[in-house]
Amino acid sequence: MEIQLDHLYEFDLTGTISFGGLDESFLYDMFKDGRFCCEPLSRYLEQQFNDLVFVDKKGYDFTWQGRKIEKKQITKNGLKFCQSSMIGAGRVVNTNQMLDHISENKLLYLLADITEFPKVRVAFIEGAELVRHCKSKNFTYTRKAALNLLNAIKSKQEYTRQGSSVYTT
Repeated sequence: MEIQLDHLYEFDLTGTISFGGLDESFLYDMFKDGRFCCEPLSRYLEQQFNDLVFVDKKGYDFTWQGRKIEKKQITKNGLKFCQSSMIGAGRVVNTNQMLDHISENKLLYLLADITEFPKVRVAFIEGAELVRHCKSKNFTYTRKAALNLLNAIKSKQEYTRQGSSVYTT
């Protein structure tokens, strides 16, 4: 499928996850944790979107049409979209370094909502737009704020689909 910026994609992975004899509900709960879901979801999304290439480089995870894309997941703890090297105990978010990284790379973000796994919602958003809406100097959104961001994309998308869009191109 083709990538559209500021478009919400929804995937239902029900019945597609298994590991030995482990209960499916256990695996679904496990995949709501970004540490476990990250790699398999990245590989899955690469297969779903045309020209999306998983590269797993420092500072970005994918390329698409010459653009760098960083994938971040929305979990029960919200969304942290600073570089991974700035996340964790004893680490500090360097605001200027982050803003430079986003700007210099014209970074896109692939946001993946895994809070309702096996249902996954995905959106591609310009890094500058993500920063503009963020109220935290640590490049974080609460879970509610991150989900509201995705819901706003869905609402705009549905409004446009109804032929009542006030947006012009």
